[in-house]
Amino acid sequence: MFDRGPNVGVEVITKDGFVLSNNVQIQDPLVLLNGSAFLWRVPHDALAYGKKEPFDLDAFKIFEVAAPKPELILFGTGKDFVPLPQEVRQYFYNLGIQVDQMNTKNAAATYNVLAEEGRRIALALLPTGSSKQQ
Repeated sequence: MFDRGPNVGVEVITKDGFVLSNNVQIQDPLVLLNGSAFLWRVPHDALAYGKKEPFDLDAFKIFEVAAPKPELILFGTGKDFVPLPQEVRQYFYNLGIQVDQMNTKNAAATYNVLAEEGRRIALALLPTGSSKQQ
């Protein structure tokens, strides 16, 4: 396996954001990819129930140029589980990346374990203040 250096993980989840293992505090949606953190330019309510606008797939362009590509991306959908739109799952399928989705707390914990095992994994998190809109 290649040594990619220490992976950045999620240490603390707050209502508005995250504290990473390198002590950086982020109060926006977040992508962890290949051991590094990136801001994810997506509205906090991007996965809200009843949202009619199509998902902006340009938010995932980084995955087209990432090397190595992750084998799996975990989506943390906020406080509650919200299914991903079909076009998002299809986008990652076309890139050869498996998709799993769960609430943000579980996604962060799963990412930390799999990254520690050396798996090629990515994480896309919405803050836990992002939840179902009814």
